[in-house]
Amino acid sequence: MSLCCGLAAVSFCGARPDGTVRSGKVVLSATVGIDGLPAIVAGNYLGLGREAARIDVWFRSATSTVTLHVNELRLQDEGGRSMTLTPEMTKVLTRLNQWYGLASSEDDPITHEQLRVATVSDGSVSRIQTIFDDAIGRAIFTSEKWLVPETGGEATMDSELRLAEIKDPRWSTVQDLAKLVGQPKAVGDLYARSEAEVADVDRHGLIKNALGRYRLKMNGAEKEIGRAIETVVQNSAPTYTHDPDLQFALIASQAWSGRYVGQWHTHSPHQGKDQWMGGDVPSFEDMQNALAAGQYLTLSFQPDGFDLYDASAMVDAGKVDLSRLQVIRYRSAAWREHFEKQRVLLTRAH
Repeated sequence: MSLCCGLAAVSFCGARPDGTVRSGKVVLSATVGIDGLPAIVAGNYLGLGREAARIDVWFRSATSTVTLHVNELRLQDEGGRSMTLTPEMTKVLTRLNQWYGLASSEDDPITHEQLRVATVSDGSVSRIQTIFDDAIGRAIFTSEKWLVPETGGEATMDSELRLAEIKDPRWSTVQDLAKLVGQPKAVGDLYARSEAEVADVDRHGLIKNALGRYRLKMNGAEKEIGRAIETVVQNSAPTYTHDPDLQFALIASQAWSGRYVGQWHTHSPHQGKDQWMGGDVPSFEDMQNALAAGQYLTLSFQPDGFDLYDASAMVDAGKVDLSRLQVIRYRSAAWREHFEKQRVLLTRAH
């Protein structure tokens, strides 16, 4: 089931930031019924699965256009049939409709220049700085350096580039493991308590195998567990996975407006000797993702700013081609000073 923006021509009245609608009426996109309701049912999102299933049945027999009466908490089709909704479902349907109605389309594509102007606006730069601030705040210290996780999400734009973030839950598991280095019993307890989550980051079974040797009281097993955790941290930091369930939760949890740009992810700073080093250029996998999704922005940290890689021209060509990536560069002495202070504080804290 695709959760990408439907880009269908949808009529809806202007939304407030809280997701409500000024006129109190919304003409629902058919995509809400085709994609949105089944997704709520499948994941029982916010416990609304049973209500979504009933709406789905009603929606399938609706006569032509369906209108959501936001203030009255009900649906109505052109034949006059009506269905009452809970407040929670009303809000979710409103947000899904905003998502599927985002204005960008094949007939009106976002140009690179439009994206550049939005990206370097003051609000966008501040938003991007906060994203990297938060990622650095979740860094893990290992092998005498800090490892900063990647992050990502969904991008829209109006006069600014708006990056809605979906934090990879795997990093939280990695953080929990890193806190337990030197505590083999606690590592074993965490593995037993959250086996699926730990196995998801311990893809090669390094921690699991080291724990097995520890239980057999083999020499050096405790240090092996520590080395295994360090390897898992190093392997996890430069990766980011877009999870469909988390994507749907993001879509259904906030108001949407503007034009849909696509998915995005970061390439985080690397700690060098006495300074932050810049993030990498897009990988071959990043470019494959762009071809599959229609756009996949890479936001690469730089010591004095950032580089945003726009893959739209490469997507238009229909093949992986690094030369077709367009880059938007932002540089600032204030940015460098800000993140240098962050680095110094991290160093002192360790």
